[in-house]
Amino acid sequence: MSETAKDSRVVLAEIHLPKIGTIAGINDAGSYRQGPIPGLGGPFETAAEFFRAWSAKVKCSLSQDQLKEAAGSFANELSASASCFKQLVNDLAGGLSIHNDGPFPLCHGDVGHNNIIFDDKYRLLDVIDWEGAFAGPWEISGEFPLTLSIVPPVMDVPWNYDENGLPKDAKDRQRLVDREEYIAMVADGERRRGLVEGYSLSLALRDSKRQYLASAMRLYQRERLSYTTGEQELKRLAVGIRMRDAKTRGNKGYIS
Repeated sequence: MSETAKDSRVVLAEIHLPKIGTIAGINDAGSYRQGPIPGLGGPFETAAEFFRAWSAKVKCSLSQDQLKEAAGSFANELSASASCFKQLVNDLAGGLSIHNDGPFPLCHGDVGHNNIIFDDKYRLLDVIDWEGAFAGPWEISGEFPLTLSIVPPVMDVPWNYDENGLPKDAKDRQRLVDREEYIAMVADGERRRGLVEGYSLSLALRDSKRQYLASAMRLYQRERLSYTTGEQELKRLAVGIRMRDAKTRGNKGYIS
């Protein structure tokens, strides 16, 4: 992703709205009127309300039959772990976000290469397809692009990591390097725009625990999970969550 594309995310993170919700219109005074998020409701006054609504209303993107087809003998483990995850999101909702109260940054919802227009010199011209945009918690706004996505280690099997906690897979190790480069370029964009105080996109990107929370939520509800994640990744999730569920349940402050 080019530097100008990263700058577009910096600009988005500068736009804050008082509640979590979509943009439904503009009031006579020029302020934005916010509406509900499809499938979740709202607008929400706090991040905790958003996470509780997510836990109550979002369903796993795969049916039990699809899970069995994709994950085989691990399907029951994955299904049970997914239910536990939703309950944990509800139980810990009050402490999941770095900023429970507003204002909240604007999330595009799908900032991929397919929605970014460049000229022939790779200069950013426009970001399109805003129909899914909404103001959301920093944890949702600050997730890495999907090209830099990795399986959250807390959901993965421990033998995929070396004695230093780094992934053994070369592609995953490269993604970690690319993530650091991405954060550095975002931070540089923030400095150039004078964003040197308060919480920022670069700080959100560096907060790995909350990053992995957003990734887990995305994986849970993503359509066509069996195609984008793959059978082996689903099995990694199933075994990894099974091995670490008990530890996670016993550590109520794991996001703080």
